[in-house]
Amino acid sequence: MIKKTTKQPDDNIHDRRHHETKGLRELFASQWRYFLSILESGDGKTGESTQDPALVTDAIETVIDGTDKRIRAIGHYKKRLRDTVRMTLDYIDAAVASIPEAIRVDKDSFSHNPVINAFFVNMDDIRNIFSTSHELQNFFRKAEYASCDEAYGILFVTRNEKTVLGKIIQDDMLVSEVKQTAVNFSDHEIVAVCDSEEGARRGLKEFIFSHIVKYVSAHMLHIRQQQREQIDKGCMDVWISGVSNPEVYLTELINQLTTPGPLLTHQKVCLRLNKMGIKVDENLSETVNEFTAHEFQIGKQPPRVVTIVRYPRNEMLTNTALF
Repeated sequence: MIKKTTKQPDDNIHDRRHHETKGLRELFASQWRYFLSILESGDGKTGESTQDPALVTDAIETVIDGTDKRIRAIGHYKKRLRDTVRMTLDYIDAAVASIPEAIRVDKDSFSHNPVINAFFVNMDDIRNIFSTSHELQNFFRKAEYASCDEAYGILFVTRNEKTVLGKIIQDDMLVSEVKQTAVNFSDHEIVAVCDSEEGARRGLKEFIFSHIVKYVSAHMLHIRQQQREQIDKGCMDVWISGVSNPEVYLTELINQLTTPGPLLTHQKVCLRLNKMGIKVDENLSETVNEFTAHEFQIGKQPPRVVTIVRYPRNEMLTNTALF
């Protein structure tokens, strides 16, 4: 007699969750393709991706080098990854395209540009941060850029907010112990330095893509470690169905990259800050820095504000003048 086996409730729940997760991924993927088609049709283009095939191929190899090189042993791995990687590149392109044009960083912009004025304490702060940037130093030292009077780059800063007690003028009266939100910017970093804004944007795209790959790789490693713990407990079927199997790894990698939204979040943060970095309501007449910060977040990493900047060569301090 053949004994029938019935699924336990936990198995049914697992199957249902797996099916729901797969459905959600397919839904997000289709929504993103639809969004891209709208984006491109607005420029008079078709819904087809405009990514350079050679760039997509290079990106695929970057993904494999950064995750699991065993994938190259799988047949047609490039074909299987191509659409997913292309979608991720399209997503990054759309995010970077939304960033405003480069801001020149100098004495005049510190006085008149609300972004630069909010990001830095004073001109000495600006000169020290930019002059100690290894990327800027290396750029200005190179012979091929000897004729460049300024460098373009990507400025990353971290936005920090905290509640403080302060004083405000209300109905012509000074009111103390009022809760306010103080905003400051720290961890200044300059990357993707080059001789043009186009080059800086391209460098930012490469920077984001490489960090997405690192994030996904770390996530896959976490999955592998969890599955190894299950194997150690006697669940030997995980050895075949887990990500230690290159075929399973590739499938899960495609799943991770197919929904780039959770991997890269871009939000616009509207800020009105007084000279002390305190958030100010619109109905208060006070001198403020009012601007929109473009904040990018890769996975669950801390978000950072991204700004394209231009920095003059003659503003760079010599080593003896630093600090």
